[in-house]
Order: sequence, then structure tokens, then C-alpha cells
Amino acid sequence: MGLDTTIKSLEGLADIDFYNAVHSTFLNAQKDGSLIYSADQKPEIIKEDGTNMNIELKTVKALGIRPHNRPAASSPESKTDDEKLKLQQDNDPFTHPEPELTVIGNLLDKYRIILNKFPNSDDHFMLVTKDFAKQDSLLKPVELQIMHAILKNINNSDECKKNNTQFFAFFNSGPESGYSQFHKHIQFLKLPRGFSPYQSGLASTTEFFLPRELNVNKHPLIYQNAKFKHWILKIKDSFEDEEERETILAMLYMFLISRVLNVSKSQKITRDKVSYNFMMMDDWMMAVPRSHAKYEDVWQNALGYMGLFSARDEDVRQKMLDLGFSKILEGCGFPVEEKEKEISYDGLWY
Repeated sequence: MGLDTTIKSLEGLADIDFYNAVHSTFLNAQKDGSLIYSADQKPEIIKEDGTNMNIELKTVKALGIRPHNRPAASSPESKTDDEKLKLQQDNDPFTHPEPELTVIGNLLDKYRIILNKFPNSDDHFMLVTKDFAKQDSLLKPVELQIMHAILKNINNSDECKKNNTQFFAFFNSGPESGYSQFHKHIQFLKLPRGFSPYQSGLASTTEFFLPRELNVNKHPLIYQNAKFKHWILKIKDSFEDEEERETILAMLYMFLISRVLNVSKSQKITRDKVSYNFMMMDDWMMAVPRSHAKYEDVWQNALGYMGLFSARDEDVRQKMLDLGFSKILEGCGFPVEEKEKEISYDGLWY
């Protein structure tokens, strides 16, 4: 595997030993210094009072030195939109990725699989577009298919089963979503050993259904103890063929996006400021509409909504504990409303 590796189909992606391709590349890159990673020696697993959410809290020192390349961070206000975009493209680390970090150099002619140079955990990797595309663009049906195919492959590996862990995918979109790079990228991260996210608990007790706004029994799943707006949809256990997988994943995703847009418009957020986090595992997908990238200067992306909190240093770690995890998530998103599960959205759009 590497920069010269080409995979031309989803079937070809399903056939490779994906876990070992990622893991061996990670070990080599770590050994030669191509990535910056130092595992936290004292991560905490916490059962949060009130919400009963499983929380992992750890310090990731690489967060303090990771570069940012997003409009608000890299572009003076005096610059035009075209000038801002050109500046971001000039600073883009994904257009010409380092060979040492590349797992698959050519995936379906339009994508690459590369390691995160500043990983949150070991084997942290990304799906990136070969040509520049904006992080604020919607996920394409084929991107959803690739995400799901990767998760199915890697989570069924002997290594994941032996280590009692699973990978999930996440996509941060919009200026308040917590992304650090403007080039379109979808990230894949390993859950802590034996860690059970609340989304999986809901999905495991639910049969697949297509959501409908006008039928409260077909509304998305909601974790009742959470303080922030979110929606979870079950994914089918298996598909007849790739056409069915493409259709159903796209339908589920666009239903979630319609809710993100409805909430954003009701809060008078302009279309260019719409922000959300999207997460996926083999059997569910989830969206969280975002109002702010930070709460009390504590930055947050999709990981917090998985129950995974990473601090760049001990001061931030303590601040997270002092503020409370649910308060941070609520402050970065939107608070739940009374009878949240019964709310129907009537087609507000941009």
C-alpha cells in the first residue's frame, strides 16, 4: 500500500486488508517521524452524572501545534472570497500529501486515504479528495458509500474484534463545526477499547426504518438524556447491492441535512454559516447542528458528541472538567426543546 496503490471500485475496497494497510503505514510513519503522536498515559473513562454518557478525557499535545487552514483563521477580513480561497489552497496539506502518510494513493480516481499527521489516537486516518473541494460542501452519495464500505471492512477485521474496539467516521462541516482544514476530508478514528457510545446502544435495539417528518413514529432516534439537539438514524444491516446502499445512505443523510437546515434557518443563521457534525458507524449515522465552534474557549468538533474529549494541555483538561461535558456540548450546539422527539419540521429551507 502507498502513494502508487490504486483501487478502482468499492468491491476492490471491500477485498483489501484495510486494518493492516492503515496500521502498518501508521507504525512506519511514527517510527520515521512523519507524524506527531504521543499517547496519553492517563486517559480517563468517566460515566457522566445526569446524562449517563460514557466520556473519555485525555490530553493530546499535538493539538497545540496542529496547523489550521480555514477561512476565519487564515484570511484577513480585507481579502476577497477568491483571495481567501487561493490562500487556503496554497496552504493545503492534502493536495500533495506526504508519501509516508499515504495508505491508498488513488481511490476511485478522485480520492486518497492518508494518515492524520497530528493524530488523536493511533491509526487515525482520513478520506480526502484528490482535487480541492470545500469542506463546507455536502457529502456526495459515493462518499457515503466509501465511508460505509471502509467501516464495514475495518470493523470486521480480526484485529478490531481481538482488541474489542471499533472505528467510526466523522465529518465537520461549516465554520462553527470545529474543522481545522478547508480541503474536504472525512476522518476515521478508533474508539477506546471496550468503549460503548450511546448511539450504538440506541441503534442496537431499533429496526431499520426510513424516516418521515409527518409520522412521529418514524422520527429519528434521540438519546433522551442529552442536552443538545441531535438526530440518529439506523442503517440497514445489509444491502442487496451497491445501488441500494447508495440510495438508502443518501436518503438518510439528506433527511438529517434537512433538519440541520431547518434548525439553522429558524435560528436566523445564514446559509454560508450553517454548521454541523456528521458521524457514522456500520449501523447508524447522526447529525448535530452547531451554533459555535467553542464554548468558554473550549474548542469542540464531532468527537465531543461521541463522548471523546481531547485537551491540548492540562489547563484545558481541567477547564473541561470544571465546565462539564454536557454544558460544553450544549453550548456548542442547540439546547433540546420540550418533547424534542415529537418535533416535526415543516420544510423551512434556504
